[in-house]
Amino acid sequence: MSESTRTSIIVHFQGEKLLLSADRVLYYPAEKTLVISDVHLGKAGHFRRYGIPVPTEVNQNNLTRLSQVISQFNPERLLFLGDLFHSETNSEWVDFQQWRRYHATLSMTLILGNHELYSAQKYEDLGLQVLSHLDIKNIRFLHHNEAPITHDHGPQSSTLTPAYEPENHTQQIDQMKASPIKGWISGHLHPGIKIQGKGRQRIILPCFAHYPDQLVLPAFGTFTGLHLITNKTPQIIAIAENELILLRQAT
Repeated sequence: MSESTRTSIIVHFQGEKLLLSADRVLYYPAEKTLVISDVHLGKAGHFRRYGIPVPTEVNQNNLTRLSQVISQFNPERLLFLGDLFHSETNSEWVDFQQWRRYHATLSMTLILGNHELYSAQKYEDLGLQVLSHLDIKNIRFLHHNEAPITHDHGPQSSTLTPAYEPENHTQQIDQMKASPIKGWISGHLHPGIKIQGKGRQRIILPCFAHYPDQLVLPAFGTFTGLHLITNKTPQIIAIAENELILLRQAT
């Protein structure tokens, strides 16, 4: 790792320079793409619906933070790596509709996650392009993939793979221009790391987990749990308020 600051760190992944931000996002400068995972809009409303008094400000806070990172990085494309929405339609869906209209000129792509419950058309009606995954050069962007990379030849650089296909439509891929997929960037896990202090002091922080062929992003949504990373293989970049902390190198 190199070129670190308190709020961002540059990592080199599959030959590409990527910026990890303490705002829980990844920026891909060469593609002018801002990558965000696991916002879980509507989760607070889902809990309130079932009698759990979660503050209404949770959803608006996430939308405000989205606007702030868009303003900071000024991307040409916003790529959501799944679980943008948490559950069935509620008032927070309407909040997103209004937020999307405010950012109407920005291209937005949604990689389907396990919490996306509706048809692709419903999300497209919000102005989102819907895909199962997105390949850029040698990197596959997706919600979650537990299987190891097999180094098969995937779609060509920047190929978009639809999550569904219209009737009588066959996707055309130029195999001669295909690039091998060597690594993937995903979300889903909500990675976290436990830091032990003296005595019984401990704190659990969200983090980026950087493996040789995988980069797992933290959940952008603040109303989410954390999955503790105990494997010693990845580099761990923890997020403590507005700072990034490199906790350990890969083994």
